[in-house]
Amino acid sequence: MPKPRLGLSTFLVAVLSTILFLSLRGSLQSTSEISNGSKSPNSIASAEHLSRREENRVALSFGRQSSHQLSKQASKVDERQAALAERAFPDTLTYTKALCNGRRYWALIQSGNPNPPTVTQKEFDESGWSLNEGYPKVIDDDLRGPVAQLGISTDPADLYRVAAQQFSPFTNQNGQPQDDPSGGQYLQVYIPKSGTIIAAENISPMQNIIAYYRDSGLPPRTPAQMRDLIPPLGRWSDIAWFVWAQKAAASGQAAGGLRYIIRDNIINNDTKGVIDQVFKIPSYSFDLPWPGKTFDVASSDDGKALLGTPHGSGIAWMMADNRGVLGPRGLKVTCFTSDGFFTPGTQYFMLFELTRGG
Repeated sequence: MPKPRLGLSTFLVAVLSTILFLSLRGSLQSTSEISNGSKSPNSIASAEHLSRREENRVALSFGRQSSHQLSKQASKVDERQAALAERAFPDTLTYTKALCNGRRYWALIQSGNPNPPTVTQKEFDESGWSLNEGYPKVIDDDLRGPVAQLGISTDPADLYRVAAQQFSPFTNQNGQPQDDPSGGQYLQVYIPKSGTIIAAENISPMQNIIAYYRDSGLPPRTPAQMRDLIPPLGRWSDIAWFVWAQKAAASGQAAGGLRYIIRDNIINNDTKGVIDQVFKIPSYSFDLPWPGKTFDVASSDDGKALLGTPHGSGIAWMMADNRGVLGPRGLKVTCFTSDGFFTPGTQYFMLFELTRGG
């Protein structure tokens, strides 16, 4: 018996359902969910402030109506291509989906976030974060060659190796006390003298909670349950900029002098997969020691696809949220593999260079 043919109305419903699913999926992947609790204003003021920021971010990232409209680069064709790729590869970040993400992020960088976050020490503390500065002031061996060629200081006196750790009780996104910390941690090497952040070891509160339930064989948490388990302040871009601005001031440097962000030892399979697709090679076979290959984000689809990876999105939000401090910037992405202590090709790296002029 031949398969029934879908009518036009059925096809349109399917397309609209796919777009709705993508929007919901994007909002659930945020490390902070939108708060909809009905607690007293005093108890959830901080959570509500951060939730409004997240709502704006979701709207900007996924093209919803908001007070600010993204560039027309995020076209209907891009939306359709991303939707089709999502249906074909629901659990994989394809080149097409990364490119669609990257075009949105690049448009956002160019225009800036109209409602940028202002993280205060009070919000940082209430979200259960603290700084651990007891790490050796060194740069990983794998990066010594690239760092030297870029002219980045390796003098311990110029380095801050700091882990922001969500290891304390906090007020969750519903404005309620949460005794169990998420275990999120963002470890960076900050070198204000050289305008550099090296992102060393990073796992968000949401990532750690998801991993805990998965590895324990427990059912995944619902969105409402996740709001109870993660702090309102949780994005890498917010935490890293907060610490960067502090360390820049302590060094007598301007936070706007940020030039390099290096993603050290990438293990995320989505990011590695897109890099492989950019270079048109089999999965996990990338082997191109420093100086690797550089892509200009403004003029290159490959550059935008790299920006659209999990390791590029945080850079995009940091630049968009802090455009008022950084000013208009261009962006280049260099992909390379280890040429240091470990065997070449065993580790993926990305260098994001914030160039002057947008």
